Amino acid sequence: MLTSTFSVTDWWIAAIVSGVALALAVQSMVTTKRDKLKAVLLPLAGAACMVVSSAAKGYEGKTPLMLFTATMLGLAVTRVVFAGYIRRQVDLVRSGKPMKELTGKQAVLFFLTFTAVVAAMAVVL
Repeated sequence: MLTSTFSVTDWWIAAIVSGVALALAVQSMVTTKRDKLKAVLLPLAGAACMVVSSAAKGYEGKTPLMLFTATMLGLAVTRVVFAGYIRRQVDLVRSGKPMKELTGKQAVLFFLTFTAVVAAMAVVL
C-alpha cells in the first residue's frame, strides 16, 4: 500500500487534493456559469456527507479521510475514463440539442467502472 505510512495530516492533504481533482473534472462537463459553482460544491457536499456519516457510525482518525479520498478520486478517474462519451453529450447540449438518454447497459457499465476504480484504489492506497 502506497499510503500505509500516511499520517492524519497526509490524509487531509490527499482529501483536499482529491476534492479539487473532482471539482476540476466536473468543471469540463458544465455548460453554464451557474453550474460551475455547483461543480465546486460537489466535493464539499461529499465532505459534509462523509463527516455526518462518520460521526453517526463512530469512525474517527484516518478512516473517513480514506473513504472520502477514494470516492472523490474514483469519480474523477471515472470521468477521465468516459471522457469521450461525456464530451459527445456536452457537445450536444452546447449545440442546443438534448443529451442522448442513458441506457440501462450504459448505467451498469458506468457503475461497474466506478466500483472497479474505487476497488483498485483501495488496494493501492
